[in-house]
Amino acid sequence: MVVFARTFLTHAGWQVEQAQQLEGLEAQLRLLWAEGTARWPDIPLSTETFIVYLAERSPPWAPGEDLQRVLAPLHPGDLYLACACAQGLPAALAAFERHHMASIPATLAHMKLAESTVDDIRQRVRERLLVRTEAPPRITEYSGRGLLSNWVRVVAVRTALSQLRTAREEGSVSDAILDLMPSPGDDPEVEAIQRRYQVEFRQAMEEAFAALPSKHRYLLRLHFVDRLSTSKIGALFNVNQSTASRWLQSAQQDVHDETRRILKERLDLSSQEFTSLLRAVESQLNLSISRLLTEG
Repeated sequence: MVVFARTFLTHAGWQVEQAQQLEGLEAQLRLLWAEGTARWPDIPLSTETFIVYLAERSPPWAPGEDLQRVLAPLHPGDLYLACACAQGLPAALAAFERHHMASIPATLAHMKLAESTVDDIRQRVRERLLVRTEAPPRITEYSGRGLLSNWVRVVAVRTALSQLRTAREEGSVSDAILDLMPSPGDDPEVEAIQRRYQVEFRQAMEEAFAALPSKHRYLLRLHFVDRLSTSKIGALFNVNQSTASRWLQSAQQDVHDETRRILKERLDLSSQEFTSLLRAVESQLNLSISRLLTEG
């Protein structure tokens, strides 16, 4: 019997026909189900509900790929809890409150917020993730390919930053960022080149930033706009500070390299002029990134 596999395939859109593959998929799904129920034995979630939920969030699969390898990155216990919360099961909501909502004050501790502000943020996170309105609760956006605790942590920090940002006076974030940025210097040649190609530089940098992976854009925003240090960014992503620093440097370097490439491709400059333009890029890149993010 491949009951689990048939239900899964109906909702996942996978085309698996070979008997051996079907049996392997059935075994894998039964294992995921067993791990989920073992993690949350007191949450009465039906098998079909869990398998359908899992199928709708399954990663892409191509014929010939190892099914076990495709499903291996999923966290069945976390998916089981998320699915049960999406169904509004009281036991699941209570478990989510104990294991995830209760940790939000510790997650936001580095921001040194008032207790009332933290309580308000926690309520906003609770409503955003668990309350069903015209659309399903946002807990359904959790894919299971990372720890649920990390995912909730990111949502909490984003919610806090958003709330703080809207409470500030217009322009205060930009002013704070400018204070943190080094002076571009007073090289007349660099300033002349910068003024001459200001529009082209801005457009190239915007395109370079847009070409970044979403993770790199988020890292730059956390650092330049929300003023999170690399140690705090590391804590947010559950990595050490050196890893967060490498990620941030890589994102900055990608913007730098792509900006240079676009400018070289579009501007008809002599070698000396292009060298001077690159000096302007070097001196203004971080400042320009911060302005772009703040304005965006």
